[in-house]
Amino acid sequence: MSVRDVQAVIEASDYVRHGGVTRQGGSYSTCICPAAWCGAVASGNERDDCPEHSLNPVQYWHWSAECPQVLAAARTAVGRGLAVFPLPIGGRIPEPGWQRQATLFPEQLPELLAGRGVGIGCRASNAVVLDLDVHADEDGPGVLAALANRLGETVPETFAVATPSGGRHLYFRAPMGCTIGSVSGGRTALGPGIDVRGPGRRSGGYLVGPGSLIDGRPYTIVRDVPVAPLPDWIDQRLQAHR
Repeated sequence: MSVRDVQAVIEASDYVRHGGVTRQGGSYSTCICPAAWCGAVASGNERDDCPEHSLNPVQYWHWSAECPQVLAAARTAVGRGLAVFPLPIGGRIPEPGWQRQATLFPEQLPELLAGRGVGIGCRASNAVVLDLDVHADEDGPGVLAALANRLGETVPETFAVATPSGGRHLYFRAPMGCTIGSVSGGRTALGPGIDVRGPGRRSGGYLVGPGSLIDGRPYTIVRDVPVAPLPDWIDQRLQAHR
């Protein structure tokens, strides 16, 4: 994020729309997370790093990324066996070598994610994820439900994340030795509006994880339950379509 970008955000919103921010002596008294106010109290040091005092984007994003909601979401994901790695703040494309950074150790998260977004690596997590898109001409959740109904199957309850566009990421534990890869553009055997991210044969796929912000809008956990095993009927269709 450039200095100009930070200035634009400040001028456009004054941060009031991001959650009951109050100023004290020209400073901020509470966290100003870009997504929603989390209520965290800003310390004196944090106020020194807030955008009003510094337009250094690294300082700004480090300040706002310390919102408890970000680390809490990442810790929840790790607790469900999902390996977390850092993404550029506000971005979807990881830096080279992200696979080596993926961790399942919660104590590593504060340093790993300082001023960063949250990514989930499918290979390190041994996970297959269904990305259900919701757009004007796509209804991924509806397509998946209709397919399950037609086959006489069910979609089990599993760990789920809501995307900023209203879609869903459904996480499933992959079978041992699974090499299901990533397919986008609705070209999967599950139907239009459904993308797949999987372990693959080498580095595997990844997703923007819970706690991340894209254009100021968050990825949020909407179903915090154990990651369910990938249903056989989904596994078989994806394997046959390769």
